[in-house]
Amino acid sequence: MSWRRALAATALLVGPHTASAGPVTIADFVGQWRGTEVSIDAPEQAPKLAPSDLDMTISEANGGFQIRALALARESDGALAARPLEAAFAPTDVPGVFAFDPGTGSLLSSLFADPTVGNPLQGDTLLWARLQDDTLHVYSLAIDPTGGFALEHSTGRLTGNGMVAKYELRSQNDRIAVVEGRLERAGD
Repeated sequence: MSWRRALAATALLVGPHTASAGPVTIADFVGQWRGTEVSIDAPEQAPKLAPSDLDMTISEANGGFQIRALALARESDGALAARPLEAAFAPTDVPGVFAFDPGTGSLLSSLFADPTVGNPLQGDTLLWARLQDDTLHVYSLAIDPTGGFALEHSTGRLTGNGMVAKYELRSQNDRIAVVEGRLERAGD
């Protein structure tokens, strides 16, 4: 498996949250979201994106969640591309941590080996999510052809009027690109 395709393995979804509500749970993220703003750091490398490219959906699934959203991937020529992502995550024994769930027949399970137990040393992708405070983190880790790491870290922070999403790609200690955006609940 190519490390370039491994970077396509992440995305995240979030929704509105109010400070007076209790602790944030996955239920706070459930819904359809519409992108309203997008900005790109390193636009010479990143694909052209419109706010609607950030549109996403999250639903509850088997105690965890399923997402449909944007993912960024490295092409074989080194260019970055936006791709659709559909994946499910199941709870683990660690509170707030979710493992990729291949049992849903998701797009990821057809593209990659099992990312829940993927061994990056064997060319697999390791994919997981973490809910901390008002932010959902989604990680994708692979080893690049030179033995370095390729990491995509996506975050979404709940705000009073929607969410702020950030997609960051790193190769070794170099930041390749950062895409940031704002989303609101569809229909609001």
